[in-house]
Amino acid sequence: MTRNAFFIALALLVPPAIAGTYKWVDKDGTVHYSDTPVKGAEEVDLPEPMMFDAPEVEPPAMTAETEAREEPFAYAAFAFISPKQDQVFWNTAGTIPVQLDLEPRLRPGHTVQLYLNGEPVAMSGLGTTLTGVHRGSWNVRAAVVDQDGKEIATAGPVTFHVKQHSIANPR
Repeated sequence: MTRNAFFIALALLVPPAIAGTYKWVDKDGTVHYSDTPVKGAEEVDLPEPMMFDAPEVEPPAMTAETEAREEPFAYAAFAFISPKQDQVFWNTAGTIPVQLDLEPRLRPGHTVQLYLNGEPVAMSGLGTTLTGVHRGSWNVRAAVVDQDGKEIATAGPVTFHVKQHSIANPR
């Protein structure tokens, strides 16, 4: 019984799908079109709809002018994790940890350059340990540099202090 009900429902749905187009004129002379036949309406054969296949279009080639108009890439965050501004290090034996935060991660072709009191210091990645940093105040600054040597982002400068206990000035 359920199978028969399904086929009857299916048969009732098919006629609207294959219905034609009908045209009639009302008493005021207005022309109407419909997919439902009305008394006095005539069936109209409509032409096939126009179809258009757009041709494949190649994206324009990148030129020096279009590259110059594009916004340059920018890092969202670049900052020192360590040392912090005015941080004091006691009795470090001349070693200071340096750690940077960079978001998003370092892009290919970019490097990080660290400067201690304005002098470049070798660094790989986002962290290093400075050596030979004894008593006094020091400044560190970092820059993300592209393959052309242009600074893309900078962090700092951060000033930190190294102190040593002495016999003349005991704890």
